[in-house]
Amino acid sequence: MEIGLDALPGISNDIQAGGPVRPALDWFVDCELAMNVTQLPTGTSADDLRVDEAHSRRSDEILSAAVELFARQGFAATEVQQIADRAGVGKGTVYRHFINKEKLFLAAADLGLRRLKDAVNQVADAQALPLDRLRAGVIAFLKFFRNHPEFVELMIQERAHFRDRESPTFFGRKDDEMTCRWRDDFTDLVQKKVLRSLPVEHLMDFIEQSLFGAVLVHFLGKRDPATAADGNRVADLILQGIALAPTQDTCRPE
Repeated sequence: MEIGLDALPGISNDIQAGGPVRPALDWFVDCELAMNVTQLPTGTSADDLRVDEAHSRRSDEILSAAVELFARQGFAATEVQQIADRAGVGKGTVYRHFINKEKLFLAAADLGLRRLKDAVNQVADAQALPLDRLRAGVIAFLKFFRNHPEFVELMIQERAHFRDRESPTFFGRKDDEMTCRWRDDFTDLVQKKVLRSLPVEHLMDFIEQSLFGAVLVHFLGKRDPATAADGNRVADLILQGIALAPTQDTCRPE
């Protein structure tokens, strides 16, 4: 089926006027998108919406294949052609979404971070009180990596192959909406004397380090998945400590 430029709304005018062709044109190279062009109403924002949805869907398919293969075979041993075959697309389509294998790997790792945030937010949002949100978030964090060990593998590989990155995907908090919300909860808990009167950043660092430490120990130690990273147990230890009388140091010599 041959499709002329007139069938692509807004593009033929851009070309005739010497203007830039919209980036969306790239995605019409894919057969399934090209076949749908004539079915789209011209001159409306619905055109761009459908292209964006198809673009996003195709990117997710490629990323899912990339996560699977990178985790199983490793970054160095995985070829872009293998990822394309696993996703059921052409190699050129992969490169239209991700300019090289390095960018594809980092996008796959970022997918893990986004899914982790979604999993934690989903359970935390169901809790009304800050302390309950914190406990639920800890449990959801550990459960996510227990159910998705492939992202632990990507976490380790990122450190091995991209050690010069200024801000690793999973380590180092970003000033995003999720971080700001947790910071507000920690501030509230400190002010209400539920948590110790320590700088909020120190408290958040401690919990982050404890959680990632638990994840890596259980993953690298190949613990039993049924009991590994028990969220309730870890949450209790983080929130209540291990000493019977935390304010009294009985081991310190007089």
